[in-house]
Amino acid sequence: MSQLLSLRDRKRAETWAALHAAAANRALSEGIEGVTVEVVAEEAGVSARTFFNYFPCKEDAVLGLKEPSVEPEMLAAFDIEGDLLAEVSRLMLAVVRSIQGGDDSAELRGRIYEAYPQLRHRRYQYILKVEQLVLETVTSQLAESRRWRERPPGSAWLGHDVDDVAFTIVLTASTRMRHVMQKTWSNPTATAQFTALDRGLELLRDVFKELL
Repeated sequence: MSQLLSLRDRKRAETWAALHAAAANRALSEGIEGVTVEVVAEEAGVSARTFFNYFPCKEDAVLGLKEPSVEPEMLAAFDIEGDLLAEVSRLMLAVVRSIQGGDDSAELRGRIYEAYPQLRHRRYQYILKVEQLVLETVTSQLAESRRWRERPPGSAWLGHDVDDVAFTIVLTASTRMRHVMQKTWSNPTATAQFTALDRGLELLRDVFKELL
């Protein structure tokens, strides 16, 4: 049964990649106006109906966007008791990366964003979904964490609701995602993005030292 599921998953991944490649390459050669669901589906070897099982619109196919997800391995790597800003930022970047194809299509995505910067607003809609998913995860884990339940007298958090604290942390982490996106538009690989995130966090801490 697991082998069957694996074959299905592999076939689905291959179809997704074929549709994305067909849409992106056609956009680069013919312009966005030259991209139609029918043509993309035909080039990928599937029906137009099948196209909509993978993408809700042609723009998402061109950009290679997927619905965000928080995978078990992301949660396993997330430590609510650790450096909270860094942990939440890394979780958010991992979830951001779930909305796009892997590094195999990173160069193609970079060319698309450079050619059609106006499409970045579509990606932003997915980033909002990412923020909501991460907020739900951080809020639930923070509420159950030792650092929240065992807040010492005088803790700055004592006068605040856990929902507000989690929202503020996620909102701060989200600013680092903008930093990462700006620095890696043309090279959105995992290595480039996590390196940009680490540098962005260092910059944020330095700025806060001067502000607070």
